[in-house]
Amino acid sequence: MRGWIASRLLQTVLVVFLSLTAVFGMVRLSGDPVLLFMPMDIQAKDVNEYRERLGFNDPLLVQYARFMRGAVRGDFGESLRYRRDALGLVLERLPATLLLAGTAMLLTLALAVPLGVATAVRRDGAVDHAGTVLMALGQATPGF
Repeated sequence: MRGWIASRLLQTVLVVFLSLTAVFGMVRLSGDPVLLFMPMDIQAKDVNEYRERLGFNDPLLVQYARFMRGAVRGDFGESLRYRRDALGLVLERLPATLLLAGTAMLLTLALAVPLGVATAVRRDGAVDHAGTVLMALGQATPGF
């Protein structure tokens, strides 16, 4: 049991590490992060000042180490778009997110449990076939 828990914890650490690395890389692949969120008529000195303040002038390895250290500490830095604490922005929108996710979960359960029971009770019946079709459609629908 301890081996299984240790294995799961190691997998979790690996997945978090790879996810954070992917996020760091994707932000850099889309171009200069500072230029993406600055107004088009911004002065070059303002861009350089902002880059310096956020540490984007540092070598990429230094930026990566700073990003990972901040993520481990729960400090996700400043939002480039809103110029506010990123974690604060996430926490500010968390209640609405939980409301939407909770509502979707309740609706899913309200539909899925009775449909599952009905398909189990009358195997190969009309409800079973309709449930199978609905399940296939649901799984084929993209998440976005």
